[in-house]
Amino acid sequence: MAPNNQRPGIHEVQRSSARPRVAPPRVLDHIQNIALDNAVQLLDHMFSAADDLFYDLSKRASTNNEENLYFESMREIRIKKQGVANEFLRALTNEFNDLVTGQSQAKLNRTDGDITSGSLSIVEGDDLEIELALNNMTGRTREIYKEELYELAIRLDHLLLQVTVNENTNPLDPQQVGQAFISACLKQLNVGIKIRLILFKLFEKHVLKQLGHIYTDANQVLIDSGILPKVPRNLNKGESGGHSASAQPEAPQANPQAQQHANAEAQRVSAPQINFTLDINSLNTLMSAARASQANMFATTGQNSGSNYTYYLYSSNPGPAMAAMELSSLLTKSQPVIDRQLTTRKPTNVVSDVVNQLLSKRDPKAPQALDQTSEDVINLVAMFFDNILEDDNLPIAIQSLICRLQIPVLKVALRDQNFLTNSEHPARKLINTITEAGLGLDESKPLERDPLYRKIVDGVQTVNRLFKVDTCVFTEVNNDIEEMVKKEASRARVVEKRTTQAEAGKNRIKLARAAAQSALYDKMRDATLPDVVSSFLTNTWLQVLIITYLKHGQGSSDWIEMEQLVADVIWLCKQHTDERSRQRKTRLQPDILQRIETGLAAAIDAEDTRQQKIAEIERAVVALDSAPAEKLHYRTLDEQQRITLGKTANEEKAWEDMSALERQQSKYQELSSKYYQIAKNIPEGTWLNYFDEETGRQLRCKLSAKLDSDSYIFVNRLGLKALEKSRRQFAYDMQFNKAKTLDVRPIFERVMESVVSRLKQAA
Repeated sequence: MAPNNQRPGIHEVQRSSARPRVAPPRVLDHIQNIALDNAVQLLDHMFSAADDLFYDLSKRASTNNEENLYFESMREIRIKKQGVANEFLRALTNEFNDLVTGQSQAKLNRTDGDITSGSLSIVEGDDLEIELALNNMTGRTREIYKEELYELAIRLDHLLLQVTVNENTNPLDPQQVGQAFISACLKQLNVGIKIRLILFKLFEKHVLKQLGHIYTDANQVLIDSGILPKVPRNLNKGESGGHSASAQPEAPQANPQAQQHANAEAQRVSAPQINFTLDINSLNTLMSAARASQANMFATTGQNSGSNYTYYLYSSNPGPAMAAMELSSLLTKSQPVIDRQLTTRKPTNVVSDVVNQLLSKRDPKAPQALDQTSEDVINLVAMFFDNILEDDNLPIAIQSLICRLQIPVLKVALRDQNFLTNSEHPARKLINTITEAGLGLDESKPLERDPLYRKIVDGVQTVNRLFKVDTCVFTEVNNDIEEMVKKEASRARVVEKRTTQAEAGKNRIKLARAAAQSALYDKMRDATLPDVVSSFLTNTWLQVLIITYLKHGQGSSDWIEMEQLVADVIWLCKQHTDERSRQRKTRLQPDILQRIETGLAAAIDAEDTRQQKIAEIERAVVALDSAPAEKLHYRTLDEQQRITLGKTANEEKAWEDMSALERQQSKYQELSSKYYQIAKNIPEGTWLNYFDEETGRQLRCKLSAKLDSDSYIFVNRLGLKALEKSRRQFAYDMQFNKAKTLDVRPIFERVMESVVSRLKQAA
């Protein structure tokens, strides 16, 4: 390749932009020059590959028209490739200029406005094909370079304080790079949609999927300049948000409200930890409104709608005041008895009942009073356990175990003011550890056989048996449970990794089969072929295509060769009368047999079986010339072959004639784009409560992987596969409340935040 200063076009293109250039930071200018130079080299490789491919396709063309199409396209690309390259570089340069001047965001806003104002515009024909091609290659490339793109967008965003940089404005994002090439082809090349799509596939393979070193170099330049050497996670700058480099735009875009809801839902399950603190003075102030209302005045809203807080006025009791330490001592004596009672009954809040009984023990007609601080603490603890019982995130078994800690927790709160201000308090940590450990419990199986559940039960019993004043018992029990949780989590990670790898392999085979079935059906659906040939293609050659996809990929020359052979065989089976076609048939026949033998060698290891298949198809091909046409049994695809190729008759059924599964599938058309966006954006690692229709029970599972953005794999607590859903099925299940995300934040802080928030609203 010519040195940079001897190669015309690059710097001239940069200077030829019509709009006035705003001087960018020097580091960005340096990144731009490196990126453009590398892009030129990648384009050169792509055009060389295109030249070879079109020449090869023309040699294997099944008709004269097809042969001419590939030759003319090859000639057109050879002549105009420099113009395409210059136009491509000009478009990329404009993207950099737009970023610096803020035009990228303005252009994006105008586009969003066009989409959301009035009815959506309908894209048809070639435009739709091009749009789908751009979306698909953008999504696949973003997935490959997810981390590099994320870090590059964050660093550019940090460098350019006056503008927002995200996947839609980053000039090196696959979307912008792909759009630049597509625009260049549309302006410069006079070829049809078929040739354009082949070029776009080559561009994805030889340019987009080779952008890794450009991203690495760009990030390194920014790091060397002191721009965020270590990129923090979840970094937002003002309203920039959305630096995700892995979002794939193949789905229909939701309206802004739906997108906002989807982002909020995704953020909720991965929100940062809450740091809850509440000193005694703040508690007294907060409870003043509750004391004034005296009881049952705190109707809640949102997910806890319908429940009320009751504030008990212990300080107004007629009897003499009881000191907090005396009440704590009485609670210690009652602790084992109450624990035994709670073991055998449904989870319930007993804090207020126990305190009332103890205050009335000396004189039921004149129960003893408590000071204001103790009253506030007791009511706060009671409200905490009310919320625990309302929390849908917790399995019933874990709710029950937490409720068995009511008396120990109440004693800690009365004795130790640090309980509400210290996030590292042993009692708080134990509650959080128990709920975290129990999040994925499978209550459909006997919990007595679950080692982790037994460990938690033993820990709760130990606290109730041993805790008097010293909180060390909380620490010891917490450490025991944490140690088991860590061991289990370590094993689960290994199992989950193997599960995901196995499912990824199955998914790749499924994609390969679908691609092979589609390729065969597209060519054979209207073809009339001899029985032997038709059976060979739909069975044996289907396996060859699947193996070729798995080994080399759909865009490879091997795949094109195996797919082209199907068209050649179909052409060979037609009745040809003109001399030129007969000559071509004579020339093509031995070549096809040789190509079939080559393909079968990759699919069938047993040589005897392979030779038998080759002999059968050879006899069928020879018979095309030797046997009279009326003696050969020609036919189209039968029903079984259509099923083999993944096609079944879709007959409309009345609603009453549909099965439950068919009715559910028909309801997919009701799917809201809001839930589709939530399903698309939900992060891996999210825990859910999932209703499994096959078993009729609730599953607690974690989203482990999104394979090819459409196959969602869910695992249980041990890392074993629990469910597999398509994105559309998952969105549908969320829309109809069959799948609900679980809030995995520490429960003590989360519940206390909820209590305080509701008290403030009621004040």
